[in-house]
Amino acid sequence: MFRGIISRDDGEPWGQTGMTSAKWLHVPTMTVCIADLVATQPGILLHALVNGSHPVGGDAHPHVIEWGGTLYLEDGHHRALRALIDGEQTLTARVLRVGAGKSLGLDDRGGFAG
Repeated sequence: MFRGIISRDDGEPWGQTGMTSAKWLHVPTMTVCIADLVATQPGILLHALVNGSHPVGGDAHPHVIEWGGTLYLEDGHHRALRALIDGEQTLTARVLRVGAGKSLGLDDRGGFAG
C-alpha cells in the first residue's frame, strides 16, 4: 500500500510551501510508485471510493512533495487508493521538490520563474 502514514496536525515536516491550487497546475507531472508514497492524511471517505468521485478543484493529478528523499502524498489520497484497488502500482502525480532553505522558484502569478 503506502510506505508510511504521517499526520500533518502539527504542520508539514517540509515546512510551508506557499502552494495554491493555481500554482500546483504549473508543477510538472511524473510517474510515481504508490508503494513509495508516505500518506499525509490519516483517513479517507469510503463513499468517495465507491462513487468514483472526481477531484474537486480542477486538477486530476495527485500532489506529491519530495523532501529529504521521501515522497509525501500531499493531496490525492482517494485517487491513489482507487488506483491500488484497480490493480495499478503507479500513478501520474505532480511532484514538487522542496529543499531545505531553497526557494520554490515560483513567481507571484504562480508560474515558474526563470
